[in-house]
Amino acid sequence: MGFAAPIMAAAAPYLAGASIATGVAGTVIQGEAQAQSADYMAQVARNNQLIGQQNADMALEQGTAQEEAQREKTGAQISQERASYGAMGVDPNSGSALGVRSSAAELGELNAQTIRYNAQVQAWNDINQANSYAAQSQLNKSQEGWDVTGSILGGASTVSNKWLQWQLMSGGESGALGL
Repeated sequence: MGFAAPIMAAAAPYLAGASIATGVAGTVIQGEAQAQSADYMAQVARNNQLIGQQNADMALEQGTAQEEAQREKTGAQISQERASYGAMGVDPNSGSALGVRSSAAELGELNAQTIRYNAQVQAWNDINQANSYAAQSQLNKSQEGWDVTGSILGGASTVSNKWLQWQLMSGGESGALGL
């Protein structure tokens, strides 16, 4: 049992070196995993950006269709009012009959413009959301490189800490490594 202590003392620097190497390798692997995760999140954000842009396009297309439908509805309403006045023997082009038709036309146009405005607001919101996803994608892509760098620096810090611990435990001797 007396010869075990010198063997352990001689093996300590090698064991410490192996521990350091394992720690550094684990840290680098962790950095790579974080980089892959950042890359994945960047792609998800990019996909969300594309969806947001498509949503904006659809909002404008739907708004245009609804706006046209509102104008057609208003035109049909005005035509029906005109026919009703004519059937009652009232001149649809004068007096209150003309005023009712004019009001219906103005209200119908206001509704059509409101539909257009709402579609544009929706598209604007979708584009802003898409731009937010684009920024998130860029942030994730830039983080990808920093994850690996941070892991390497973290590994270097681990090596330094383990070296200092070994130095303190060995009483400052360089031991078998010849350092």
